Order: sequence, then structure tokens, then C-alpha cells
Amino acid sequence: MTRELRKSVFAPMKPKVIAWYQSISFKGLTLLVALLLMVVLSIVYVMETVGFRLSIQSAEQRVAAESEAVGQSIVQLGAKIEIAALSLSNAVETIESPDVLDSFFQNLLTSPAIGKFIAGGGIWPDAYDGDRRLLNSLFYTKNSTGSVERIDSYNNHLSAPYYAAEWFAPARWLTAGDAYWSQSYTDPYTAEPMVTCTVPYFSKGEFAGVVTLDIRVKALNTYLVEQGQQQGVYFSLLDRSGRFLAYPEPDRVMDTTTEAPSYILSHEYSENEPSFTPIAVAINDIMAKRRHQYQTDKKVDLLAKKIVEHSLSISISYAISVATELLYPDENMSRSQPLFSLNVDTDPILNQAAFISAIRIPRMQWMLIQGVPQHDMYAQAIQLERQLLLFMLPVVVVFIAVTFIFFYRRIFKPLKSVREALAEQRNDEEFTPLPVYHRDELGALVYRFNQRSKSLITAKQQALKAAEAKQQFLANMSHEIRTPMNGIIGAAGLMQSESLSRQQREYVSIISHSAKSLMTLINDILDFSKIESSKVELESVPFNLHEIAKYAHALLRPTIENPALVDYRLHYDDAIPLTLLGDPTRIQQILINLLGNANKFTEQGFIHLDVALVQRDKHSVVVEIKVSDSGIGIPNEKLGHIFDKFSQADETTTRRFGGSGLGLTITRQLIELMDGGIHVISKEGLGSEFVVTLPFSMAKSRENPSVSHLMAAESASCEPPFIGQRCLLVEDNNVNRLIASQLLSRLGFSIDTACDGVEAVEKAQRELFDVIYMDMQMPRLDGVGATKAIREMDGINVDTAIIAMTANVMAADVALCREAGMQGHIGKPISESDLYTVTIQAIEDNSAITMQS
Repeated sequence: MTRELRKSVFAPMKPKVIAWYQSISFKGLTLLVALLLMVVLSIVYVMETVGFRLSIQSAEQRVAAESEAVGQSIVQLGAKIEIAALSLSNAVETIESPDVLDSFFQNLLTSPAIGKFIAGGGIWPDAYDGDRRLLNSLFYTKNSTGSVERIDSYNNHLSAPYYAAEWFAPARWLTAGDAYWSQSYTDPYTAEPMVTCTVPYFSKGEFAGVVTLDIRVKALNTYLVEQGQQQGVYFSLLDRSGRFLAYPEPDRVMDTTTEAPSYILSHEYSENEPSFTPIAVAINDIMAKRRHQYQTDKKVDLLAKKIVEHSLSISISYAISVATELLYPDENMSRSQPLFSLNVDTDPILNQAAFISAIRIPRMQWMLIQGVPQHDMYAQAIQLERQLLLFMLPVVVVFIAVTFIFFYRRIFKPLKSVREALAEQRNDEEFTPLPVYHRDELGALVYRFNQRSKSLITAKQQALKAAEAKQQFLANMSHEIRTPMNGIIGAAGLMQSESLSRQQREYVSIISHSAKSLMTLINDILDFSKIESSKVELESVPFNLHEIAKYAHALLRPTIENPALVDYRLHYDDAIPLTLLGDPTRIQQILINLLGNANKFTEQGFIHLDVALVQRDKHSVVVEIKVSDSGIGIPNEKLGHIFDKFSQADETTTRRFGGSGLGLTITRQLIELMDGGIHVISKEGLGSEFVVTLPFSMAKSRENPSVSHLMAAESASCEPPFIGQRCLLVEDNNVNRLIASQLLSRLGFSIDTACDGVEAVEKAQRELFDVIYMDMQMPRLDGVGATKAIREMDGINVDTAIIAMTANVMAADVALCREAGMQGHIGKPISESDLYTVTIQAIEDNSAITMQS
């Protein structure tokens, strides 16, 4: 884990300026834009599904309407032709001479309305003998010049029996006023495809023959081609048997293999044109459905058989269709009927995807088929989709803009103003109530916030005053306790260097050990208080972690009660860089606390200190410090509380092993201040393992590691290091002055003393000293005032190193000494190692200030 990552994990979140993309306004706008996109996508989705389907249905209805219009025109044409044929049949029943019919046919075949569709017509009596005939068969046609000619060659007995033809036979069962439209066939006289409209005439109420009008199929085809071109579609026409009557490309559906060419059946055409197969299948299904509907009807079956008996060319299946029409005619002969619609991938005429629809023309029983390119139908759906989008998008945009403006004015802007007002508040200033913009939920929230903030500020001020009072009390108590403790510990130390009896040495050892335990408790309480009040400032200086680990390990070795029963080891990873940046004093404190904790609870077995490198990059490393032991261990239910202040794993632990319950709490807090982490693995009765992870920056190669003052003391030679040097000891307390004088004498100093700051300033004006040791709290003039006076008088000791030797050990006291011009600080009780280390540093470099507390 890198140092930056650990900072993000362990460091508290610091307030910072909110970027524009983090603001609620931007998030609200983003939400509204997302809503807009969702609406647009929803519109597109609806249009692509329901809307498109509705558009296609609308387009299909439009196509059906176009087919209906064309079909209706054909129905009207058929009606006109039938009316003409009925008029002719009425005339035939009363006219005895064929000459009268010449002018009738002349007018009919040259009629502007229907003349171009009619190729000819005739009168065809039923089978007769010479005595019973009414009129001979007559046939009128137009020649190549458009003139009407009468042909009576059909009266020849050698001619084909027309009364057995398909256009004649079914007419026997027509009633007066009915008409029958035949299949397409090739006229033997004109040799072109025709379809015949047949109307019966009667004599004395009995069937006597038929009147026919022949419709030119090419004219129908031309008419449908013109209609298709006008509408951008195509039309084809089939008779009741599925034989083509009209097709956009007539040559493709004509059977030219016979002497009399004719239009072929739709299913036969699909064999040569596979793309027509889906259409042919739909056509056959419609025809088969209608035929099967009445196939079991006895009346239809009987009539169909009679029609087959009277004809030479009608099949039974075709006869069933005709019989059905005769017996069950359509209710509405003037309106076309929809049959089917389908989409084909490739249309034989359009050569592209197409929509095919078909309607029945009831009067003639024809089938009109229309083909429309699919892209033309889709174009309407796409156009409708675009129109809806063009209409909906502005509406949605305006709606979202109005919504955003509303929310911005009612919520976002007031929130921003409240946030800015909060940002302008300073911790050291009196709280200013936030503005209330609207009498709504937000206004009520701000109002309640103002009330709660006033209460919190009042509580904070009271807490600060209480904390300051506590700090002041601890500082005073520390000073008052340290002063006599300095005498006790100092005297005990001096006595231990004298010749004492064994019992006296034991008593002195008890005094020294008890005093040091009491000082440990005082130091723990002060450290905890400083950490709790966030007054601990960590150094960032080069140091050698290996040297600190060796010293801490060596320092605790003498405290092991039974060295022979405890395997006490240190393992250090040589991959760790030689010089790191950090606070060596606090790291040393962490190691001593953990090793001391392991030593306290381990009577036999092992205590191991392992320092290993777990991660390294270009500029930083992560080190893992592991302290493991085989001591009494910690119960599982207590593991979560061992770092709590004034807490130990078991209530009996304090009585048995002693301790304030602050050591691990201070250790964890120091580790977290260094952006590190600590966790413990333990089993009751089997020992514990404390694992500390600390990130460090690597020092530059030119930076020299600082050496712990405790290690520096070890390096001092047996010979007094300061022989021949003079010092001034400024101390108002007789006991402390005596103890300090003895310690300084052992270091080789020649000592002069002063009882207060005034006397110290006077002596500093007259005599030169190598170092001055200054107490802080003294009568007449304290240590800070005396130091400032010495620095300001420009005398012989203006550059002499001045070191505080005081019971004032709080961070503010150390800072006050530095500001006054002191080069060092030694906290009471005074240890010889502290005295030596701080003095060496102060003398060697007056510009370096090393604080010892």
C-alpha cells in the first residue's frame, strides 16, 4: 500500500472547493438531460414499434383504399356492360328480324364509355330445329378500321357447338337479369384473348339462348397499367379460376405454345417465376377455401354436375365455383371485398420487397392484386415518426428547461447559497445564521440548522474551555510532579554510583524503579492528552530505521526478568533503504511500547521483533513491523477493545502486571498519525502478534540520518566528554540544582550556578560560558525572559548555546523555548543520556534545535 493510498484510508476527509461537475445543479441538469434522452429514446422506441405498426396499418389502409377505388371502377365498368347486355337480351325476346340489331350493335361497339373495351357481341339461341328457332346466331365485331361487321357463319351446322362452350353452358341456370362472366380465352375469329359477359334471354318463360358481349383483355390490361403508373404501384387481374386477365408484363403470363395463345393459371406461372410463389399460394388458398366451403353442399354438387354435363370444357372443380356463385350470390354486388395481404421479399414485377394485397370483384368474380414497394409504405411511417419527433422534442426540451429553472431557483440556487455561506464561516469567528430563502422544507431545514449550529458552537466553546483547562491542569501537575521526581530519580541515580551495601543498593533500585514507573505513567497521560487535543506535530527528518530498531531492542533486553527462559530476537530486512524520512522519536516510542507490552506478558518462550519491506516504488516504501510473543495471549471477545483508552484485556491484568491501559492506545494513535495501520492476531494462552504497517518517503542520498539521542549516549566514551568546558546552571530549586550539578560534573563540566534569571543575565555579562542550562519557571525573571535578555544585550554570550532544563514539557513550552532563542530542550526528570545528546547537538550546531520531552 503506497503512502498516498494510506493517506486516503486513514486521513480524515478535508473540506475542499466543490468542482462544477460535483455541484447539485450540474447533477440535476445531468439527470434532466438523461430524462430527455430517455423520453427521446422512448418516443423512438414507440415509433419503431407501436407507431411504426400503426403507420404501416395506415399505409395498408391507404393501399386498400386505392385497390378499392380501382376495383370499384372495374365494378362500374362491368355494370355498364351488363346493362348493355340486358338491354340487348330484352330486345332479342321481341325482335324477329336481325336487321334491327345492326344499329344497336353499331352504337354499342362504338360507344365512348365502353366501346374500347368491347371487341364484339352476339346472339346465341339454344339448340334448335328448323321449326322452333327464333333467330339464328349472329355475331358482330369491329374490323381493323373500326367498322362494325356482322358475321353469321356460326349458323353453319358444321361449326362448333357453341352451346357447349364455357361461356354458354352455365347461363342455362341464370335467372332474368343475371349475368355470367366467363374465363379468359382466345377468340377464334380475332385470335386475341377475351372474356365474355353472358346474359340469358327467354321465350315464353323458358330459356331460349344467350346474349354475349366480348371484352378485350388487352384493354383491361392497358387500363390497369395506367392506374398503377398513376399511383406508383402495379395491378394484375385474375378470373375465378386463377387465370390471368391482366398483368403489367403480359408476355410473361401468356401461353404461346398452343395455336390459340391464352393467359395461363397463376400456379403455373409460379413454376417458372419462383418469386411469385408466395402470391400463388395465397391465391390458391383463397380459391380452395371458397370451394371447400360449399363442396359438401348437395345443391351445389347437383348443379355442378349438371353444368359439367352440358359443357365440353368445364371441370368439376370449376363447376363447383360457378354453382356456388349461382346458388349463393354475393349480397353486395357493387362493392369489392378484401381477400388477403402479405409481404414478399422479392416481387417479380418490382424486383424488390413489396406489399401485396388482393380484393374480389364480386360482379365478375375476378381477383384484383396490387403490389406496392415496401419502402414507399415505410416512407409514410418514417415521415410520421419525424413529424412526431419534431413536435415532441421542442415540447420535451421546453418542459425540461422549465423544470430545471424551477428546481434551480427553488432548490439548487438556495442550496448553493447556503453552501457558500457555510464556506465563508470561520472556526475562529462567531457563527452567522444562514439565510432562509423560502418558507418550505429547505427553509425549515436551514432554520433548524441555524438553531442546532448555535447550540453546537456553544457546546464547542464550552468543550474548548474544558480542554484548555484540562491541558493547563495537566501542564501544572506535570511541572509540579516532575520537579520532585527529578530530585528522586536523580538522587537515586547518583546513589547507585556510590559504594552501597547490597541491601542499600536494593532499596535505591526500588526507589529508582518506582519513580521511573511513575514517570512512565505521567508521560503516557501527557502523550495521550496531546494526541487527543491534536497538538502532536510529527517530524520529517532523515533517520536510520535499523539503528532505531537495534536500540529499542537492546533497551528492553535488561528488563526481561528471566533472560534464560525467553528467546529475544531481532530480524531486520536488509532490503529496506538505509535512510528514510519520518519522526524517529515517535517510531522509537512505538517500538518500545510494543516490545515493553510483549515483555510484560511473557514470562517464558519468545519475543521476536521483525522489520520487513512489503512494498517499494521510486520515492516511497511500506514497512511492516511485527512484534510477536508467546505470552498469555488475548481472548477473542477482548481483541476489539485492547486499543481502547484505559482498557486492558482482563481486569485482573492491571493488578497482576500493572499499567495504565494507555500504551496501546497511544501506539495506535501515533501509527494513524503516520498514515499507517495496526492489527493484532492472538489466541488466549498461545501468545500475540502485533503487526504495524507504516509508509515512509525515502530520503535523498545527500541527507544524513539523525541518530537517536539515546543511541548517541551509548556512543559516549567512558572519559567525561566535556572536560575543560564551562557551563552556567540556572535553577531556583536547591534539590534540582544539586542533582543537575552532579550530572554535569560527571560529564566533565566546570559549573557555575545562578538561582534566577536576573542573576543568570548578570553572570552572562561578565563571564564566557560554553553552554547555559536554563530553567523556565523562576522568581524575578523566568528562563524565557533571561534567554531573550542574553540574546539581545549583544554580550560575550550572545551566541552561546542555551538549553532549557525544565519540567515544562508541553508542546507549547517547547515552542516557546525555541522562539526565545534556545537551542535545545531537556525535560525533567533529567537523564544523563538526554543531557549528553542535547548538549552535543547544541554545541555543534547552534542553529539546530532538537526538542526532547
